[in-house]
Parts: sequence; C-alpha cells; structure tokens
Amino acid sequence: MSTGNLDSFLKGGFITIVAFGVIIMILKHWRGAEWLKIGSTVLIALIIMDFANNQGATVFGVVKWFLGLFGINFK
Repeated sequence: MSTGNLDSFLKGGFITIVAFGVIIMILKHWRGAEWLKIGSTVLIALIIMDFANNQGATVFGVVKWFLGLFGINFK
C-alpha cells in the first residue's frame, strides 16, 4: 500500500485546511478579546502541524524536557 499521496496531503492540503480553521477561530475570539482561547487555538494548531509534518518529534521533545525538570527521564 502506497502512502505517498497521504504524505503529500499532510504536507500541503492539510496544512491549508488547518490554517484556515485557525484563522476563523482566532477571528471568532478576537472580538471578545479572549486571549486564552486564541493562545490555546494557536498551540493546538502547532501540535497538529507537528504531528502532521514530523510525527510529533518536537512535541515529544518538549514533553520529555518538561518531565525532566521534575526528575522523570526517558531513554
């Protein structure tokens, strides 16, 4: 089974769809100056993009670093 088309979509079309959704959500929350909702929308979009582009390596790196602050280390 070839996954080339899925990979191509995740790196192109999916990013466009998510970006459009994020822009709509930001505009929706901008009027009420709901900064926490705007920030969480952007953060969730960044996490989704990381999983779509490089299998979540950046997110996992940040989680490992944060847990390392509390003495929890992964190999």
